[in-house]
Amino acid sequence: MKQEELSVYLDNNKNIEWFDDAENQQFCFRNTDLAWYQKDAHRATAIQYRMLDQMTEQDLHHAINKGLMVEGITRITGYFTKTSSWNPGKRGELEERKKYSL
Repeated sequence: MKQEELSVYLDNNKNIEWFDDAENQQFCFRNTDLAWYQKDAHRATAIQYRMLDQMTEQDLHHAINKGLMVEGITRITGYFTKTSSWNPGKRGELEERKKYSL
């Protein structure tokens, strides 16, 4: 990925924070939409300069998100719905529910 491609990727993904760690020759990325990064302000995905040169946009996206961008779907009163479309109150109710496994 060239510098221009990285700039376009970051412009198109405003939720991705990044900084240049020149001392260690790496860039560090965080997806601020993911709880994994929100729990710890210092948590980031570090990618060496030389590795970034070999990556595609999809490779970078996968490395940053680590498979954590999973859509939550639930079944309530007979129909399925994406939990990402719920308001904050309804999401709070979901977190408070007791979960059972059989």
